Amino acid sequence: MWGLGVLILLLGAGALQVSQDPGEVQVTAGDEVALGCRVLVAEPWDLLRLEWVWDTAHRVLCATRLRPTTPVPSSPCAPRLCLAWNPPCATLSVLQARGEDAGRYLCRVTLEIPRLGTAIGNGTLLNVTAAADGGHHTGLVWGLGGGLGGTALLLGLALLGHRCWRRDPETSIYMNTLPSLAGVPKKLPSPHTVMENSTYQGGL
Repeated sequence: MWGLGVLILLLGAGALQVSQDPGEVQVTAGDEVALGCRVLVAEPWDLLRLEWVWDTAHRVLCATRLRPTTPVPSSPCAPRLCLAWNPPCATLSVLQARGEDAGRYLCRVTLEIPRLGTAIGNGTLLNVTAAADGGHHTGLVWGLGGGLGGTALLLGLALLGHRCWRRDPETSIYMNTLPSLAGVPKKLPSPHTVMENSTYQGGL
């Protein structure tokens, strides 16, 4: 009896296969990334349960029941997570990825009808790198500001120089100069004062 149960499980495992490609994804923080899962069933089926498991915390992120020929449009199943089903592929989209989203994501499928069977994909490792746009934008802003400041300074200097060198023809220019010493008459010494009360003594 035990051997029959193991055989049924082995047959079920062989009839249901799950693959994930690529095995590793690199994304920049703030971007959207889509993780793919392909479900292959060797026999006709009516209902299966699909789950996305975050292996880092062993937590089920999304779970839904699917029909073989009924597509499921992208719908939210958790904050910043959306699940879509386009037979035979299921897609988990991570919106605005963060560093805390990094880890291995597993696609787990459980066939419910016609018979029970479970298969798990090989997993997709998600790596989230910090965005370098902040520093780039900051440098760009500083560079642009410096360029504009330099241009304004040059324009100001050019305008100031233009006003200094420009002279109105109707404007007179006055200059203070010292007179030439060649044309100035020399000052004569003052004559000696004659004493009126002086007495002339001659030979009388």
